[in-house]
Amino acid sequence: MAAFLLVGIWIGSKFDESTGQSDKMSQFFRYLEEEYVEELDLDSLQAEAMDQILSSLDPHSTYIPLNEGKAMAERMEGNFSGIGVEFAIKKDTLVFIHVMEMGPAADAGIKSGDRVYAIEGDTIVGDSLTNEMVTSRIKGRRGTEVNLSVDRKGELLSFSVQRDLVPIVSVLHLPVEDGVGYIKIDRFAETTHDEFVAHLDHLAASGMQELIVDLRDNPGGYLHESVAMADEFLGDDKNIVTTRYKDGSTNTLKAKSGNRFEELPVHIFINENSASASEVFTGALQDHDRATVYGRTSFGKGLVQEDKVLADGSKVRLTVAYYYTPSGRSIQKPYREGQVVNEGVFISDTGRVLYSQGGIEPDVEIANDSASYFWTFSYGTIDAFGFDYADSHRGEFGDLNFSNYYSDFAITKDVLSAFLEYGGYGIYLEDLSVFDRSELTKLIKASIARNHWGYDAYRKIILKNDPLLAQLKSHILQ
Repeated sequence: MAAFLLVGIWIGSKFDESTGQSDKMSQFFRYLEEEYVEELDLDSLQAEAMDQILSSLDPHSTYIPLNEGKAMAERMEGNFSGIGVEFAIKKDTLVFIHVMEMGPAADAGIKSGDRVYAIEGDTIVGDSLTNEMVTSRIKGRRGTEVNLSVDRKGELLSFSVQRDLVPIVSVLHLPVEDGVGYIKIDRFAETTHDEFVAHLDHLAASGMQELIVDLRDNPGGYLHESVAMADEFLGDDKNIVTTRYKDGSTNTLKAKSGNRFEELPVHIFINENSASASEVFTGALQDHDRATVYGRTSFGKGLVQEDKVLADGSKVRLTVAYYYTPSGRSIQKPYREGQVVNEGVFISDTGRVLYSQGGIEPDVEIANDSASYFWTFSYGTIDAFGFDYADSHRGEFGDLNFSNYYSDFAITKDVLSAFLEYGGYGIYLEDLSVFDRSELTKLIKASIARNHWGYDAYRKIILKNDPLLAQLKSHILQ
């Protein structure tokens, strides 16, 4: 009961004046504050109360504390104010793993592999060093400066770096192979459509004749970015998504004509973690027969949320509508006992029957692969080895661009054996199966890339050797 009373006060619910409901809640709140036998953290009670009520309504309405809201907003805006580095804490020391080209740190002369021993004159080496501590010191208001003291192979250097906007990319691509382009979308942020079109242009110039859009593990984001992406492939006046509100009103967003990729064959890759805006994009292209969908049935998040700002800057993310695909399918999976969605038959533009019990069902199912759990659990050791290898070969890698590393660099038997000795596994290379050796080779190459060119380089190596992606490509090329 307390939860309901507190929320009534904090989010400004309407109360029945005839019963004095608002006075009752104020009185209850005063009792807690003034007379309860122990001291209470009233802010925590607020958050707990609102979470309790919202979670009882549906799976996606939620309370967002002020500090979490800022971090989420930054990620979705597509940039933040910082110096343009990826860092790691290695043996109690801050190391800049990757320095973004043409970013503030690179412009100041900082290089990958630099060890930072002081920020603003304060020594930061030691057991107490954390990622949060580093982030709070190097991020800041655009145009301000941060002073760094660096050890570069025994040479002590000082840099003053002016903070600027640093992009948080949401899109990456792989080189065109056999005429097939590949784009991975991590989330639908404020810059995603613009990034997407830039990658499309690059792939088109590289000979792309068909496109894979990988939405696996994409949790969604801004609807308008998803709609703009879908519009790239749909003809004039084609429905993309309909939202239906409590009062029965609807709003349908439609495609516009004149986009260059309306005839490009498209293949969409989804899994059980593809949600919300990912499902809007996928459903629109599937309903209009503009894409073949591969993978596993998507998450089934078809509820529309709006953020309602509270007095202290925190937010209530409240469900206000439902999403429907052009054929009329609800994307939302049932979340109450006995609830039924998508009764009836749904038909694509060419007359195909579309099935859905919530989420988007693929046209071609591609099951999860049997990854090596041994190497999965060895991630920390592989990353440590990758760092040491990259760190001791920075001179060599300095003359090697990532594109050449991606295509041509080979992990030799000597490197594999060195890793097995490094990890103390007590096994020899000859003891490994062909599958395990292949997995280990991929992960070591990816880890070395991460520790010199950054996390996106790691992901590209993993995706290049992704067996599920290989299955999809075999369907396209057969």
